[in-house]
Amino acid sequence: MMKVALAVLFLTQPLITLATDVYSDQFQRVRSVELYEITDDTNEEKLIEKKELPSELSILLKRSRVKSVTGAVGVIMITKELIALGEEIYEIIDAGKPVADINSTPVSVLPKNNKGEAIAAYDLTNWKVPKAKKYKVVTTNYLGMRPASFEFMLIYTYGGDYQGKGKYISSAQIKPTAVNLKWGYDLNVNFSVQSITNQGSTEDPIAGAVLELSYKISNVLQEVQNSKTFYINGLGLTKEY
Repeated sequence: MMKVALAVLFLTQPLITLATDVYSDQFQRVRSVELYEITDDTNEEKLIEKKELPSELSILLKRSRVKSVTGAVGVIMITKELIALGEEIYEIIDAGKPVADINSTPVSVLPKNNKGEAIAAYDLTNWKVPKAKKYKVVTTNYLGMRPASFEFMLIYTYGGDYQGKGKYISSAQIKPTAVNLKWGYDLNVNFSVQSITNQGSTEDPIAGAVLELSYKISNVLQEVQNSKTFYINGLGLTKEY
């Protein structure tokens, strides 16, 4: 009887191990990544985009007539009529935890004076109430579970003019609001300013900025890197690409 029991245990042990390995593999492999917009009034989630892996969407941005200023304190980019202040890259989630000092230097796209220096946001008037949109990134694994997700808010102030001319942007930032990770998953997220544009005229500029959100979700079996591009302008327009 003891020999039979040992034989059964010997035969079933590899099957148990195999089932465990398959479950672990399906748990740790991401099948798709989805982006939702969260509406304020109903808190409903509106699906914007779903990506099946391993296919990736590449967005190429042209930076014509834009000068990127590396190393200059506070200055990111300059065009003929506009100057962008802030930092080149903002790390907002590091190792699964929101970065505490994200509010330190938000992005502003402002007019320039005759010396090529930025005119301070407090010298502009008629700023509008800040515009905010909420989003959620959700990953789904091969078990149908959601092992990694995070919510964030894109917020900025718009509409400021200088001596009655132009529409500019102040205090633009992407802020994490919630992070949910299952055991074994890690997350890193940052955003950067890709380009600035003038949608108006030389005399009456309308500032625009392209912000890119980049994130990396990883575990022992897989690393998923993805990005999403947002466009904002001085009229309060917000678009996702």
